[in-house]
Amino acid sequence: MYLREVLKPELDCPSVLLTDNLKYHLSKKSYTIMQDELYSGAFLQPLSANTTSVQQPLDVGVMGPFKQMCHTEWIKEGKVVTATAKRLVMIKRAIKVWDGMKEDTVRKSFEQALHTYEI
Repeated sequence: MYLREVLKPELDCPSVLLTDNLKYHLSKKSYTIMQDELYSGAFLQPLSANTTSVQQPLDVGVMGPFKQMCHTEWIKEGKVVTATAKRLVMIKRAIKVWDGMKEDTVRKSFEQALHTYEI
């Protein structure tokens, strides 16, 4: 869905899509869509295995705590049955958690990422 409906309309020049190593991101189908259906010159390139903390420092410093806080909130919530209700609860949970994130957590993550690659 992402490749066809979100990425495709945005591509108008040669591009490289960097992705983590999740098997669904690197499926034969993903490579085929990139090669056959997207702008000529669009390539799918996985990041090297076990390099998330170096190549995606904000995934570790910001998204890690965010996901953990979302999980904690999910545990506290009651059961939701319908798909529509689940989506709404998930959106509200994400907003609540993001609003509860400490600015210092985000700032320190950026500072650490930028400092690591300082020349």
